[in-house]
Amino acid sequence: MNKTVKTILLGLIVWAIPFFASFFVWDTKINAPSISLAWFYALMSATGAIALLIAGYYQFKDVKKDTVKFGWTTAAIWYVELLLLDLIFLVGLFKMSFADYSHLFLSYLTPAILCILIGYVKK
Repeated sequence: MNKTVKTILLGLIVWAIPFFASFFVWDTKINAPSISLAWFYALMSATGAIALLIAGYYQFKDVKKDTVKFGWTTAAIWYVELLLLDLIFLVGLFKMSFADYSHLFLSYLTPAILCILIGYVKK
């Protein structure tokens, strides 16, 4: 499989696992979580970590050289992909305000930073 396609598909996993987990605690009548925001963000963090662990393993397991460059490339692709998917789904389909969406610019730095770190650690 092409490395770029693999990276994009694994980025989709990083995004999809927390996204689908949120459906279990989302109240569509009030368009808000049925649990407290603190627990909701904790759930998103935990499922995001699980998703990143799975995707990161498959993304980096066969990389032997240029691991730092690969980590930076993966970080950039996943960062843009995660933001675009949330923009399409949360803002576009679910009508989240851009102000509520904007915190994700900072939140999605975590997977990007971890990809870069994995590249350096594998070096």
